[in-house]
Amino acid sequence: MSNPTSTEKRQRAAAFPPATGTAPTSGSLEVEWESPFDRLCFLVSAPDLAIKHKAKYATLMGELTAGTGCTEEELIAHGLKVRALLFFAEERLSRQGDLAGLVGKQKYPYRQAKVNPAF
Repeated sequence: MSNPTSTEKRQRAAAFPPATGTAPTSGSLEVEWESPFDRLCFLVSAPDLAIKHKAKYATLMGELTAGTGCTEEELIAHGLKVRALLFFAEERLSRQGDLAGLVGKQKYPYRQAKVNPAF
């Protein structure tokens, strides 16, 4: 079997089935994920996930590599890109004062558009 091309990987990522379970949040943001692929890459790129939760990491990584043909490095890189975009979105919203009214564990609803993969 040949390795999938970048175009094939991007097509598979775009067609990834919706994820189940509670949607992950990022800092003060309650993220509404437009892309299930972005959501899963965000999860799999969590700091120390591979060390502290080996079974969960292996399951997520297995689903992603089988479903897209991407390498582990490509998936982690994409997840880190998604994390960076969410970090800067939270920073921008904070500077604009949109997060000032949050109380306790309250989260700001934020829609995350699909992130273009680098592969």
